[in-house]
Amino acid sequence: MSNKNIFHAFVRWGLGIHGTIHLAETAANIYERAWISAGLSALAGFLMIAGACIDLSHHQGADNESR
Repeated sequence: MSNKNIFHAFVRWGLGIHGTIHLAETAANIYERAWISAGLSALAGFLMIAGACIDLSHHQGADNESR
């Protein structure tokens, strides 16, 4: 595994974990009835998780083409 692949895996995992933290924050905001904060946290969480998924699928395609 090259340094570039390790870096991209680290970024993917970081985005996924960060997105999950935002989704947990969304639950806390809903509990506190902080609706605007809940909406912003949910948006940030979904964007981070989507970024991790897009990065994963993008690099899987590149790996398959090089083989």
